[in-house]
Amino acid sequence: MLLGCTLSMMLCAPPANCDDDLRSLELYNGEGTEVVSGTRSPRPASQTAENITVVTSQDIDAINAHTLADVLSYVTGVQLEMTRTPGTPVNFEVQGSNFNHVLVLLDGVPINNLADNFPDVSSIPVQLIERVEFVKGAASSSWGNALGGGINVITKSPDPERAVGGMVSASYGERETFDARAELSGTINRFGYYLTGGKLRSDGLLSNNMSDKNNFYGKLQYDLPARGSLNMTTAVMDGESGMFGAGVNRANIDSTLVVSTIATQYQLMDHLRVEAALVTTESSAKLLRQGLVAPGTVGTMAFETEESRLGGNIQLSWLDDLQRITAGIDYEHVSAHMVNGIALVDLLNRRADRVGLYLSDTLTLGRFALTPSARFDSTGSAGDHFSPSFGVTYALTENSVLRGYTARGYSLTSLNRSASTEKVWTSQLGFETGDIPGLWLKGTLFRNDTWDIISGSTRAITYERHVKQGAEVEAKTIPVYRTSLTTGYTYIRGTHGDSGPHLNGVPKHTVQVGLRYQDYSAFQAHLNGRFIDWDNPGTGKYGAIIWDLHLRKTVEFSETSLEIFASVRNLFNGDQYLDAVYRNPGRWVELGVRCNF
Repeated sequence: MLLGCTLSMMLCAPPANCDDDLRSLELYNGEGTEVVSGTRSPRPASQTAENITVVTSQDIDAINAHTLADVLSYVTGVQLEMTRTPGTPVNFEVQGSNFNHVLVLLDGVPINNLADNFPDVSSIPVQLIERVEFVKGAASSSWGNALGGGINVITKSPDPERAVGGMVSASYGERETFDARAELSGTINRFGYYLTGGKLRSDGLLSNNMSDKNNFYGKLQYDLPARGSLNMTTAVMDGESGMFGAGVNRANIDSTLVVSTIATQYQLMDHLRVEAALVTTESSAKLLRQGLVAPGTVGTMAFETEESRLGGNIQLSWLDDLQRITAGIDYEHVSAHMVNGIALVDLLNRRADRVGLYLSDTLTLGRFALTPSARFDSTGSAGDHFSPSFGVTYALTENSVLRGYTARGYSLTSLNRSASTEKVWTSQLGFETGDIPGLWLKGTLFRNDTWDIISGSTRAITYERHVKQGAEVEAKTIPVYRTSLTTGYTYIRGTHGDSGPHLNGVPKHTVQVGLRYQDYSAFQAHLNGRFIDWDNPGTGKYGAIIWDLHLRKTVEFSETSLEIFASVRNLFNGDQYLDAVYRNPGRWVELGVRCNF
């Protein structure tokens, strides 16, 4: 009721008090803006049948985020199972799909580990992010191993306007929580560069939840004499963190991830483009866990893993006003080795060659756009998989669209078992409009039918079928009295099969609310609230709304700017967590300063 009244008041306010002359909000990637590429087939939002959300670097700056994990909290349809000290691992869900069903990519390169398909989103610093594209629902026709969706992190490019520019930033919060960052960017003739590095550490906002992370990212770009470019990138993210601690039960992890690419793109003809890349990924982790192994007896478990990916891809794209055709091949050789650090026994030692062939088309017929896609994957460890999808959009007006999408997908939840593939059939219906004066509105109905879900212990594995269906609604207003409102709501109903027993622990209701104020003196204030009804009778607590307040003031000089920012997280000291082992921190405050030059 309060949200509805607030929205009504804002929309009914006199037009003379609006901060701009816009009567409506355009679709993301509207006329003259960049296309969405999260489906590997670049297309404008009006022709995108999938349910996609885009978060930009400006959105990320507004919430004073530290890592990609912080960004997930603000995306409709995404739920974090634990939100704790910055830099520590988190689990998350997309429309109820488990974390190991979602493929996380850094410029199209997967960062999910091979042992159990876990993506460590807390390892990706936000400073390198230009934007993030969230594809919700099966994305296997584009990316292969993406049953529950794909999250593609698109990194920043060299500044084309000047030879040298950059930024330095530092923030400090409770429990010695410290985040320092720097970046340099520029272009000299045909050569461009972007370099960034930082350190994130904390004594831990919760017991045994410390973090000490370092990161570096570099991108070198060279414009070829004709119509093409050559890029080289390297990302290094390493450090340690405490995963949890309660009594004698403790766990710590020390990990390293290195991703390197050499990529090129070349415009062969006016409408024909070729892209190719070589990719290598190296990762290692050491997990130390202590806990009760018998009544009154405390034991220690240690696991060490080393994983690698070596491969590449080549893609051809034909882009014109009638058709957008994309075809490509992915190849990677993967290996994973896990040992018990105490008994020195191999727990996993496997290699596999993976090949994926994909084809996607966007055919424009008047107001309709048809998007058939298909992909064939030979996994080398868990069989072959065919993943078709079909989407259709209909443009009601220049700024309103109807969507339909259906797709089959899969995820490899472990390289340790050949029978580790879980499968899904996703169906979606949606609409998006910016034609309502002062309001942008988006809604999606979805149904995810997932089968071959592995359940039970290693000695008694069973395979289940889960159906999760529901709806998403998002809304955003134009500024009124320099204040705008954003809201998001997700409903999910989970059952065993079509009409079987209720699934506990599936987030039934998720609400996100944001208020943004910006005045003419470059002062900004953001108040964001989120609530998740985990629908779980276990040890969790989720009766409170978690509110975060972010403040920022910018002072402009001749060629530099200085930003002073502050955040109060969990403003009212509420509790919201799925399990008591992963309880959320209470209220905490941080202050920071950022200089752009």
